Amino acid sequence: MSRVVLGGFILIFSMAIPEIAWAFGGFESRMNNLTNQLISVVLPLMSVLGLIYAVLLSVTGSGEAKGKIYAVLACSAIGFMAPQIIAFIQSAAG
Repeated sequence: MSRVVLGGFILIFSMAIPEIAWAFGGFESRMNNLTNQLISVVLPLMSVLGLIYAVLLSVTGSGEAKGKIYAVLACSAIGFMAPQIIAFIQSAAG
């Protein structure tokens, strides 16, 4: 079976049964929930882990610690402020 025929079959089948194509309301709410969890839980957690990494670098006396600490601090600030940044962009976009 060629790819074109297979693609056409999948298209017709997904139009006949929209649940298979995720064309129903529950998918959008699940994606919004996943996005909110990533922004409010995962980003701050990664920021804290980055700060711990920077502290460990400075304690061990690594020569490249100074440059990495600045990068970790900047990324942590962005990570902690991500929900506010996204809310600002959403309100500016309308």
